[in-house]
Amino acid sequence: MPMSWFFPNIAGGTSALRLCAALHALGYRHVTGLVPPPRRNGVLVAARCSFHEYGAVEMGLPEPYRMVSVNFAMFRLVGIYMPNLLAKIPYWEALIAALSAQSATRALAIGDFNICRAYLDEAGAIDPTAHYMDAIEQIGFRDLWRHRYPERREYSWFSTRSNGFRIEHAFLSQDLATAAVTIHYSHEERVARISDHSPLILELAV
Repeated sequence: MPMSWFFPNIAGGTSALRLCAALHALGYRHVTGLVPPPRRNGVLVAARCSFHEYGAVEMGLPEPYRMVSVNFAMFRLVGIYMPNLLAKIPYWEALIAALSAQSATRALAIGDFNICRAYLDEAGAIDPTAHYMDAIEQIGFRDLWRHRYPERREYSWFSTRSNGFRIEHAFLSQDLATAAVTIHYSHEERVARISDHSPLILELAV
């Protein structure tokens, strides 16, 4: 089933309106309606096919627009933009609770998790929340890129000190993982300074 969707980090205010207008001109005419307030950042899901929007994964979170859930015909998608450091803990807890309730279905959580495995997705071990990457796999969701490239070092974001981190991830339920075709990081956008992140590109045969 051919479809095209993506989920940028989106800022609130007039910039959100400009982005939605640009996406509409490119054929992405179905977008989520949960928009962050001005001077805040969140997630936008944009698609060329229709979907059902569930809204925030958990409205009780400090910034619920950071995790947005939608349902396509063949799978559930959760777009992610987690905060930094320990502030992400309640988001991880809410995400794992939500995915546990639907682990038997086709589902994925994808986006900027601001998390990485020690000595593998980063050179050191500065992330105190890295254990959540194991916790989400324990409920049946696979870090697809790492599963396919268990020893590879590839970074999607660099600090001002030029330290690299792989913080963009796609966690797929086992059923949906079998439908994954390709997954890779596109570094051109970061090198060209269109974004400070390398987007993660995932292709599904659903």
